[in-house]
Amino acid sequence: MFDSLRGMAGMAGLMKDLPRIKAKLEEVKADVASREVEASTGGGAVTAVANGRLRIVRVTFDHALLAGLIDPDVPEDGALAADLITGASNAALDKAQEMVAAALQEAAGDLGLPIPAGALEGLL
Repeated sequence: MFDSLRGMAGMAGLMKDLPRIKAKLEEVKADVASREVEASTGGGAVTAVANGRLRIVRVTFDHALLAGLIDPDVPEDGALAADLITGASNAALDKAQEMVAAALQEAAGDLGLPIPAGALEGLL
C-alpha cells in the first residue's frame, strides 16, 4: 500500500516539474539540431554529414579516391558507388542517433530523472 502511495507522490512531483522538463528537452532539441557528425566509406572516398535532426545535410566525394575505386565504364562499379554512398549515409545517421541519445541521457541526469538509456529518443 505504501509503495503505491510513494509512486503517486513521485508522479505528482514529476508532473509539477513538467514545465522544467519540457523546457530542458526543447533546449536539448535545439542544441542537437545544430550539431553535425560525419562518417566516411571507401577509405574516405565518400563522406556523409548528418545533423541532430537525423537528416543527411551533405554528401561529399574525394574525386581522386573515388576515381581509383570506380570505373564509369564498368556497371558493377556503379553499384559500388551506390553502396559507398548508402554506407556513409547510414553510418552518419547512426552517429547522429548516438549523439542525440547521449544528449538526452545527459539532460535526464541534469534533471535528476532516473530514466534508462534509450527511453527518451522519441521525444525529439
